Amino acid sequence: MDPPRRRDVNKSSTYKSWMKLYICDITASLVSLSPSFDSESTYSFNGHPIRWISIVGTVTSIDEHEKKILFSIDDGSGQCINAVARKDSMTSKDMPRLHSTVKARGELELYHDAWQLKLTSLELDAPLEAQIKFWTEANENHARLAKTDARKRSKHTV
Repeated sequence: MDPPRRRDVNKSSTYKSWMKLYICDITASLVSLSPSFDSESTYSFNGHPIRWISIVGTVTSIDEHEKKILFSIDDGSGQCINAVARKDSMTSKDMPRLHSTVKARGELELYHDAWQLKLTSLELDAPLEAQIKFWTEANENHARLAKTDARKRSKHTV
């Protein structure tokens, strides 16, 4: 099967929006689109192009390095993902506490064959109502993306 054309990927609603996903879907289901998309952190979930990811979970570890901070986030789906932020972009009030619930947004990247989320934004202490809304939308995304394979609609349309 031919890789999707750029204009078809750009038209996709999954490419243009923040996709609320389970971490287990990220670790098990995403694949690189093609070498022509590598520089853009664009990946495919069942034929749908995915660029921006949103997750909600509990911070299970915090590792500070010279130039970056890594947060391990567990969403209860059976997998964890590291979220990475530049140290100079974080203030003490932006730092999550261990075992706090966060909403993290960013772009995916592979680092040593493991997925990590390059943070764009981090919302601390997400309220329960926001978590419930997030999980409802993540369930809908999971069901919609799992049952429809965009590659089967036409040869090039995504």
